[in-house]
Amino acid sequence: MRRIRQLIDNEHGVALVLALMILLTLTGLVLAFLSASAFEPQISRNHSETVRARYVAEAGVEYAYDTLATNVGSWNDYLAAATCAQGAVLGAPNSSLPGLGSAHGTFTVRVRNDCKAGDDQRTGVALDTTTGSCDPAVPGTATHDGNCKVIVTSTGTIGTTTRTITVVISKIAGLPINGALAFPGAQADVSLRASSVVIDGRDTKIADRPGSPTGSESAVYGIAVNPSLPALAAGLETALAAGPQNDVRGKDKTNPSATTRGPNTIRADGTLTSQAVTDFVDAAKSTADVTINTSPGNASSLSNIGSTCPTDVESSTCWGTSARPKIVYIRGTLRDVGTRYTSLSLAGDSSGTGVLIIENGIVEIGGSFRWNGPIITTGRNVGIRFRGDGDQVIYGAAVVNELNPVAAANVEGDAVGKPHILYSAEALGLVQNALKRRLVTTQSWSDQ
Repeated sequence: MRRIRQLIDNEHGVALVLALMILLTLTGLVLAFLSASAFEPQISRNHSETVRARYVAEAGVEYAYDTLATNVGSWNDYLAAATCAQGAVLGAPNSSLPGLGSAHGTFTVRVRNDCKAGDDQRTGVALDTTTGSCDPAVPGTATHDGNCKVIVTSTGTIGTTTRTITVVISKIAGLPINGALAFPGAQADVSLRASSVVIDGRDTKIADRPGSPTGSESAVYGIAVNPSLPALAAGLETALAAGPQNDVRGKDKTNPSATTRGPNTIRADGTLTSQAVTDFVDAAKSTADVTINTSPGNASSLSNIGSTCPTDVESSTCWGTSARPKIVYIRGTLRDVGTRYTSLSLAGDSSGTGVLIIENGIVEIGGSFRWNGPIITTGRNVGIRFRGDGDQVIYGAAVVNELNPVAAANVEGDAVGKPHILYSAEALGLVQNALKRRLVTTQSWSDQ
């Protein structure tokens, strides 16, 4: 037993054993590290290709946005070969980035209408299977956009790695102008005192003199009103007939292929609805170049608008030029539904090009005034008043959208002078084309 204990207590050689164990452990760790490091290049390459593939997919989304924003009236053409589940290829499949070969990645873009089950969760609105703001007459289908929304899927490829981005692209429905002067809301009134007004629904070029239109587009009505309130049209006819100096021309309601003068160009017509105006304004005002807040007792009185345009087109007193149309938004605040006030007064020598929006207030136009594009007054207790102390001309259209059924949406004139409201497809097209990118937006990005 003593001998056994001596053998057990003998520690000779322990260091060698421990050294061998440590050496084996370190060897194992080194081999593990070497093995892991061998995968690093592959991991890095996979990560790099994944990131690059996503960037290429983003380029495809940008291509789709550019195409759709540039051709806002052609979305149905791009949907011609699509189904609700499978989009149609937009452009060429496996497109290379501009100036680069396919080795730098390719993308394939598909576009489809939002009519597939579950698309409502992506767009935030009901499936496009009924009529909508882009087409209030024809329901949306796989090949027909009714609600101004489509779903774009862009797949970017680098080698064998792919990334896919899905995005909703929306557009603001343009206003279907149906009259040089339109009252799509709850009320309409034209009140003229010792003055005269020219309202012309024939297509007038921007360079035309009032009363001598040379445009080739189809005429619209001189005055169009809400079809659910046909008495408005009769009231306007009576008001204008009381002043023989008033001149209303446009499409003949008894013969739409012809033009006429007088009561037959005043028509109850539902092409432009009150809701369409409200939707357009709600979307457009969020991208306004100039916003002016007003309230009773704090109205905006301005003169010589546009005088700063030659030196500073970005100035807040430059309300747009032909080369740089603007959206100008006058936001009115009412104390109650009965409050009626002039939120904007213009005087001097003023001009502008773009979309002029006056919400919850009356605009009073005096002095010399020239506007290219639509003027929209909408909300409660709204109207346009021409002071008559200069030449005042609107090339485009005027829309007065009254939302208060107990109020009157007015176009008024007094003193002297002859304001002109002239339908101009050229002016409306100029504004729409210049601002269309601002009226096309993206939402609901997701990638995989």
